[in-house]
This record gives sequence, C-alpha cells and structure tokens, in this order.
Amino acid sequence: MQILNVNYNTNFGKSYIMNTGLNKNMKTNSLINNDRLTDTFIKLTKIDSGSKEELADKRTPSTDSQKNIANILKNELEQIGLSDVDIDKNCIVTATLNSNLQKSSKTIGLIAHYDTSEAAPNSNVKPLIHSYTDGDIILKDGTVISQNDLLPYKNQKIITSDGTTLLGADDKAGIAEILEAVRVFTENPALKHPTIKIAFTPDEETGMGISKFNIKNFNADAAYTIDGGAPESVENETFNAFNPEIIIKGKTVHCGHAKNKMINSIDIACYIASQLPDDEKPQTTENRQGYYHIDSISGDVSETKMKLLVRDHEYKKAKQRIKYLKTLINKAKKIYGCEIEFKENKRYLNMKEYIDKYPEVMEYAIKGITLSGLTPKCEVIRGGTDGSELSRRGLPTPNLGAGGVNFHSKSEFLPINNLVKCCENIINIIQCWADN
Repeated sequence: MQILNVNYNTNFGKSYIMNTGLNKNMKTNSLINNDRLTDTFIKLTKIDSGSKEELADKRTPSTDSQKNIANILKNELEQIGLSDVDIDKNCIVTATLNSNLQKSSKTIGLIAHYDTSEAAPNSNVKPLIHSYTDGDIILKDGTVISQNDLLPYKNQKIITSDGTTLLGADDKAGIAEILEAVRVFTENPALKHPTIKIAFTPDEETGMGISKFNIKNFNADAAYTIDGGAPESVENETFNAFNPEIIIKGKTVHCGHAKNKMINSIDIACYIASQLPDDEKPQTTENRQGYYHIDSISGDVSETKMKLLVRDHEYKKAKQRIKYLKTLINKAKKIYGCEIEFKENKRYLNMKEYIDKYPEVMEYAIKGITLSGLTPKCEVIRGGTDGSELSRRGLPTPNLGAGGVNFHSKSEFLPINNLVKCCENIINIIQCWADN
C-alpha cells in the first residue's frame, strides 16, 4: 500500500472562502472542503496535548501542553470570524456563531475535547496517510493494524500515526469536524442555522475537565459532544463510573527475621486481585455487562497502591461492585492484620435518564444522520463522555461519532471518509434544529 505525503496547500489558522454559492439542490457534503478538513485534523494531531490523571485532581488543565493547544484553537475560532471567543482560567475555549434565522430558536452546543489519552504514547505524533487496498497496515515499533479492522475501509484513504504513538482522533477529529462545519455555515449564508455555541475542553480523558465547565455561561439549550466512533452512531447511554484507589500499608522487616512480623503489602494486593471475578473483567465482558479492572499496581513491601476502574450501566449494580471491594478489603485486613485505605472516586453517571427528558435532542440527531445517507445506530457507550456530566447538570448532551477506530492505542486510525461524513452529520443536525 502507498503512503501519501501529507502536504496540502492550506494554512491552519486561515478562513477559506468558497466561490460556490448555495444551490437549493446542492447536498451538504458538496460544501465541505475535504482537503482543508483533513489538513486541519493532521495539524491538530501534531500538537502535543496529553493529559495526566495523577495531576487532574490538583489542577485544570492537568498539563501545560493543553494550554498551548487551547490558545491555538482560540486564535482559529477568531480567524473564522466567530463572536464571543474566550478562553477561561481552566483553558476551556468557547465561541458563538450567531443565528441567521428570522425567528427565535434553540441554541445548540457543539463540544469536543483536545486532550489525548496517556494509555499510549501521545506526544510527537507523526501522522501518515495510506491508500488502503488490503492486508494489515504495518507501522513502526511492531504496531500492526489488523485487516479485520480495516476491511470496511478497503480502497479508502486511512490516517494513522507512525506506530510509535496513538493518533489522536480521540478527539481531535471531533474538533476538526466542528471547525469545518462552522466554516461551512459562515461561507454559505443561505445555509440556515440557529445560534451555535462551540466549546473545546481539557482533561476529558481524566474525567475531570468538564467539572469546571460553566453551563450557565455557555447558555445552550442542548448540545452534542463529537467524541464517538462510527459516523452512523449516536450514543445516549454511558457507564456509571468509579475509579477506586486501594492503598495498602505493609510492614518491612529484615527477611531473615520476618516470621510473624513482616506484612508484605504486595502479597495483599495480589490477594485482592485474585478475588475479582474472572468473568467480570473488560476482556470477558461486552454490551451492557459491567466490570472490574485493575488499571495499575505499584509499590513495595511497605506500601502498595492499586488503581481500579469499576463500571456498570446500572447505578445500583455499580454501587454493589464498590460494596464488594469494601468487603474484600475488610476481609484482607482480618487475614493480614494490615491497614488499608479505600477511596471510591466516583467519576461520572449514566446520562440516559437525563437525555430521555428531552426527546427532540435524539430525534434531530437521528434525522440529521439519516440526511447524510446513513442508517443511524443508537448505541450504548462502554466508556464515558463529557456529556454524562453535562446531561446530569441540565444540558442534554448525546455523543456523536467522530470517525476514529481503535482509540487509545498505537493502532488507532481514522478513515478520511469517516472524517468527512461526521462533519456532514453535524451540519445536517444543525439544519434540523433550524427547520424546527
């Protein structure tokens, strides 16, 4: 397969003026500048913006690199010509595209996050474009993108990293799609739209950035995060999420004199891990099945820290999982005679019950995706999204596809057709709000 040079005659930071006027028979996708959209995404991936969970409780954004991309995005929105462009003390970037309707209408938010996951290397990204035909894509560091994942995208152009890092489609694809959508609206005044509020946020991957989001100032009636997978997907349900920490205190004694004295905190961590059900782990569950996941274990004889993920779509079941962990810890205390600290760390709740109160938010999403020539799929997220917290706080926010595949890994990729189609979805959904 051929790797194409990433070199378009475009400038990130410039607004493009299309000479074509809007014809009533013209389809939305004909207004999207595919090269510009692709180029914007590629340039965003090259800007380091990884977040760090261990720092997210202490500051927002959790890393200085996120401040850099926030300022770049602020400048971009200003050059497009949006109003009320602002970046707050937490590096949340917001802007407004004012309505061009003659009647009053709802205000709709479009939201994407600019941080990238630390689950894989996420700095110094080197994106590549492949003309994919068949077989696996082989990248550096032994990274392989399986032909099973690539099969739906045969004879399409695929963007990957060079294999040493993730790509960053989660969620720089969403940002690029939002930027292109508002460009289309500004370049085509005959294309009707309500007032659109834009927000680019930090620390979504840590689950902490959205806690600083000022919903009142954002002043939208409904919103969409552009942070999902397939273009036909619209997601209105998430896990209830807890990120527990278990801190085990041991006792160090010389190994030659340790009998009945040493308390090895590593042994206790292994015991707790062994008591988690094998059929309730990420690798053995799917669909609406919840799980326990040991994310990391670190320490020595004197102290060991365990970080876990506990997930379930039903809140009652999620709390039962937390209760089970507490039972295990109490049991371990009795067996080993040790001290154990437990933090349950609730992160986000299932957003479905909040979104269901506003049926038009899903109705227009489904209609807009249909107008793009796709068959919409209402799906359950086996993960989280900023929309969980926003919906709980009164801003109904389903999640739309951004087009990427294999998030949080070196094998992440983005079909360019997906990138364009997701942008088309945004434009069509906004038009559905304008029509109603």
